[in-house]
Parts: sequence; structure tokens; C-alpha cells
Amino acid sequence: MLDLTANNLHGGLTTQALANLSTLQVLNLGDLRFNGSLPFQGVCKMKQLEVLDLSGGNAFEGTLDACVANLTLLRVLDLTGNMLSGSLSAHLISSLTLLETLSLSDNSFEGIFQLNMLANLSKLKVLELADMNSETFQLQTETSPWNASFQLQELEFTSSELNSPAKTLPSFLSSQTSLESVDLSENNLVGSFPSWLLLNSPKLKSVYLNSNSFTGSFELPFDLNHHHHHMDQLETLEIANNKIQGELPRNIGVFFPNLSSLDVSNNKFGGQIPESIGEMGSLNSLNLAINNFSGTLHDHILNGCLSLTNLFLDNNQLNGTLPSFTNLPNLSFLTASRNNFQGSITKEFCGPRFFMILDLSFNNLSGTLPSCLNMSTLNLQGNSFTGKIPEASTNLWVMINLSGNKFTGNIPESMYNLPHLWYLLLAGNELQGQISNQICQLKNLQLLDLSHNNLSGFIPSCLNIQISEEMEGMTESIPGVSSRIVHIISMMQLIIILYIQQMQKVQFTMKSSPLQYQGYILEDMSALDLSSNQLSGEIPYQIGDLFVLHSLNLSNNHLNGSIPKSFKNLQAIESLDLSNNRLSGQIPLELQHLNYLSVFNVSYNNLSGRAPEQAQFGTFGDSSYKGNPYLSWGVSNRGNAALPPPAPVQPDEVNKDDSAIIDFSSFCWSFAATSVTILLAFLTILWINPYWRRAWFYFIEGLLLKCFGKFLEDAFY
Repeated sequence: MLDLTANNLHGGLTTQALANLSTLQVLNLGDLRFNGSLPFQGVCKMKQLEVLDLSGGNAFEGTLDACVANLTLLRVLDLTGNMLSGSLSAHLISSLTLLETLSLSDNSFEGIFQLNMLANLSKLKVLELADMNSETFQLQTETSPWNASFQLQELEFTSSELNSPAKTLPSFLSSQTSLESVDLSENNLVGSFPSWLLLNSPKLKSVYLNSNSFTGSFELPFDLNHHHHHMDQLETLEIANNKIQGELPRNIGVFFPNLSSLDVSNNKFGGQIPESIGEMGSLNSLNLAINNFSGTLHDHILNGCLSLTNLFLDNNQLNGTLPSFTNLPNLSFLTASRNNFQGSITKEFCGPRFFMILDLSFNNLSGTLPSCLNMSTLNLQGNSFTGKIPEASTNLWVMINLSGNKFTGNIPESMYNLPHLWYLLLAGNELQGQISNQICQLKNLQLLDLSHNNLSGFIPSCLNIQISEEMEGMTESIPGVSSRIVHIISMMQLIIILYIQQMQKVQFTMKSSPLQYQGYILEDMSALDLSSNQLSGEIPYQIGDLFVLHSLNLSNNHLNGSIPKSFKNLQAIESLDLSNNRLSGQIPLELQHLNYLSVFNVSYNNLSGRAPEQAQFGTFGDSSYKGNPYLSWGVSNRGNAALPPPAPVQPDEVNKDDSAIIDFSSFCWSFAATSVTILLAFLTILWINPYWRRAWFYFIEGLLLKCFGKFLEDAFY
């Protein structure tokens, strides 16, 4: 055995390095950083080899050598996560009759792989052919009739163009009764939802059928008197992003008593949420988002889910009041946006828990914002910590989104005591009062949206949005112990990023139209939106210190004074909207250096002077400046709704007609100056040289006689 797994070895692997290992039985080089060609000539000399694992972290290139077919004692062949290419021949694979594990995922293999070439591999238990980085790879299971001699335990066919173009479910699965894990995600498979796949494999622990096109209903047997009708082993069931309709089975919680993760999001499920879900005592994550579930979410439905950590109910038709969630001490993620929930958020709802994300946006919630949101605590009982626990560890909120409701009153000061808060979204409510300077305590805040409220007063001059001040100072109070807290929080942050990346859309209003940002928000966006309030006073110049700001919207307020020159420091800014205020003075020329600025609006203010025209400002149209009676701006390169956009210039046409890109205003001034210069030069020549002066007069006389001779003759004679 030679096992070098998970080290920092890198570089190439030569045939000479393997030449003398002819009696090796196990070669494990996984999770390294090897690259270059794989030395098959050296590998193939190991006639006794039973395990060949080169998976994960490597980047071996080339094609599978035909000599691999001679390694007839191989039980494990794992080449996952490399850059191997070429086709997979039937001769190469079918001769390895002792194979128990065949993992070739995440390579660049090409062509059609027909599964019937594995028909004689009777010992095969693990089969992974997923996520090929090739446009031509296709996995066909229905090429011709064949009988599988193996009983698989693990099957992974994700993103493999499975049975294209028919997109049918592999028929050989009907005879697989020993499956423990099956993943057929992202193949766009069609047909009715395969409930039989669950019923035929009682040993299943995980099922992933996400991102297909299954239709019909999700049915389970209702006769639960026999033990074999319970799937006690299943822990994960994910069938998101399909077209499944009807209601969830009423007995789903009894049929899957040990389920840890249930994801049925983005389907067409309707009706009420089954009460039997409360029987799932091991349920950790429940995702019912983007469906048509209706009715009231009663307290008792989730009372038995004591392990529930993540609950996603977004985009349904649920109504009534929110449950108190007092019996869910581990709840960390709660998203229920775009429903019809009513009532207020009570203190019982807050409770001491490890909350990270709360999204109740776009409901009909009312009352004042809860003042108990800083009560969330991290349970550190049963340890032997010494010293003082840092206050930062007791407020672990990362995202609060209560936008689009009917909340009234002031923003509670408790929200300013959440030092790890990244996103605070309270837009579209009826909040009043001033923005407290205490908001500047949110040192990790990256996205603040308080737009469309009735907030008044000044914009805090200390406002700051920073990136990567993660957990600063947390390791000072509890040496050696708080690092564990930091690790827990960091892991939760990764989960939050995945949630935002896959589900969450954060919407802002820029230039009177909604813009949606979706994706890896932590690195790609930070935004400040205070638009449509009653804010007054000058714009703090300190906002210019927000170097990573991507969008700033202060429109529709009562702000006065000038546009701060410090805005030149907003080098990442893409959208800047200051419209509908009382700003005066000139637009700073320094803003011309904002190279990423694509949306700029200062309309309906009291600005004066001339607008910048260089760089990005050469693309902004009249709508960016109108409503400023003392402001002038050029007309070249401006957007005009009445004219079609110019055709794109091809690279070989750039130098053919430079006149096409001459600014019209500059052309007029240049033409006038040139004409005056020529006229003065001509008059100077006539004044100095009498010969040319006489010639000029004779020329004019002849021209007059030619044009008006007949008229003059009739007039004088």
C-alpha cells in the first residue's frame, strides 16, 4: 500500500517513480496537487493493483490508456476530479470484472457512454458518472435491452445528458433493491414522479432528484401497518425544481420518520402543509418554498421537529399569524417571504435561539418592529470556559429582511446591537423617526436598505459599510475557546452564502426601476438605499469612504447642499441615484474617473454649470439631468429614445471612418474657428499683395456681370 492522501505534494508523476512498484496493491494519491500526463505505462506494470484512487485535487490530463484493461484485479477505480479526456471504450471497462467502485465524475470524457458495457460487472456497488466538463458526453442506459448483473449501493448520474434526447429514467433502476444513495439531479428527466424508486429500495438513505422535469403527483402508500412500508433509513429527500403537483402525502412524516432534510421547493405543490411533518423528530432542514401551499401554519404542525434548524416557506400562499416557534430552540434560518402572513412579531417569537437569517419580507405584517431581536444567544452550556464571554458572541444575526410589510414606529435600538449583521433590509414599510448614529456600530454591514419609509432627519455622517471585519476582537476575551465560536460562525456564514446564492434575490430601486442582484453577494455587491424618505440636510462626505459600494440611492428626499467631491473615491460604484432632491452647485468633474458607473441620475434638483462629458458621462442621456434649469449638458453620445441605437462597430472598421465618432458640438466650434482663420488669412493676402487684390476684384466683376448682366442692361439702358 502507498497512501499519500491529502498532502501538499505537487508537480508531475513520472513512469520512473512507479517503475519498481510492481507488487503494489493499493495506490492512493487523492487530494494532492499533481498535474500533467498520467503515467499509465508505470501504473499498468502493477499487475497486483486492487485500488487506484487519484480523485480530488489533482489535474491529471490525457486519455485512459488501453493497458488499464489488463489490471484485472482492480476493485476500486476512482479518477474523479481530474482533466482526463477522450472516449471510454467498452473493451477498457468491461474487462475489469472485479470492480466494486467505478468513479469517473468531473473529468472531460467525450462521446457516448453506453451503460450496457457494464452488464457483466456483477460486483459493482458504486457507480459515479457525473458532471463531465464536455459538451459531447452523453450517458445512455436504454441503447439496447440488457440485464444488470450488479446491485448498486451508490449511483450518481448528475448533469450527464442522461438518455438524451428522450430524457427517460433508466429502466434498470426497477431491479435495484440495494440502493442506499441515488443522485439523478440536473438531467431534465421527464415523466411521472418515480415514487416506485423509493418503494423498491427500502435501504435508501439519500435521494436527489432535483432540477428535472418530473410531473404528476408525489404518492406514498397509505397502508402503514407493515414495517416494510416505513422507510426508516431515509435521511435526505430532495426533489426541488421539478413540476410535481398535488398535495404532499398526509402520511409523509410517518413514512419517513428519520428524515433529516426535505426539499420540495420550486414545484407546483398545493393544499395545506401536512401535520404529520411534526412526527419528524430528526428533521433539520425543511424547504417548501416556491409552491402553492395555503392555509394557516399552526403551532402544532412543527412542534415535534425539535431538531429543525432551517425552515424555508418563501413564495407560497400561507396566511394567518406566524407561529411563535417557541418549541424550535435550534431554528437558525427562517424565510417566509411573499406570503400573506398577518399580525405582529411577538416577544415569544424572538426567544433565545441561534438565529442567523430572518426573512419575512413582502407579507402583511404590522405593528412595531420587535425590540427583542438582540436576545439571540449561542448555547455554551456544559463547558468549562473561564473569563468573560464576549458580547459579540451572543448576537449572531447575519440577515434581517422585513421589507414590504406595514411595520410602524421607530427602528428599535436593539437592531444596532448586532455586530455581525451583514444585511439589514427594512424597505417599504411605514417607519418613522430618525436614523440613529448607533447604526454605525454595525461594522460588518454590507447592505442597508431603508427606502420607501417616512424616516426623517439627517443621514448619519459616521455611516460606514465595511468588508471582511470578520469577528474582530472575539479572540481576545476567551483565549483558545472563542476560536471555536469563530469556527462555528464561519461555517454558518458559508451556509448563508449558499442560501443567498441559490435562492435569495435582493431588490433595490434605481432610476425608477427595480434592479435585482442575485448571486455571491458577499463579494459582488454592497449597497446603500435610503431613497423615498423625508431625509434632509447635506449628503455626508464620509459616504465617499465606502470604497466597495456598488450602488447608492438617496433619491426622493429633501437633501440639499452640493454633491460631495469625495464621491470620486467610490471606485466600485455602478449605480448612483441622487434625483428628486434639492441639491445645488456643480456636478464634480472628479466623478468622470468612476469607470464602472453605468446608472447616473441627478434629475430634478437645483444643479448648475455644465455636466461632465468624459468617460462614462458621455453615455448618460437627458433623463439623467432634466429638471435642473441651470444645468447644461452636451447632446453627443446621449441616449435618445426616438432614435435606434447605433450598430456595433466591428474591430476592422474602427479606423475606417473616424468622423462617425466626432462630437457634433466640437465639430461646430472647430468649423467656425477654421472658417474665421481662413477668412483672416485671405484678407491679409489681399491687403499686402496688390496683384492678387486686382485679380480678386476682376474676378468679382466678371462674376457679377455673368449673373446679373441682363438685369443691369435693362436698368441702365
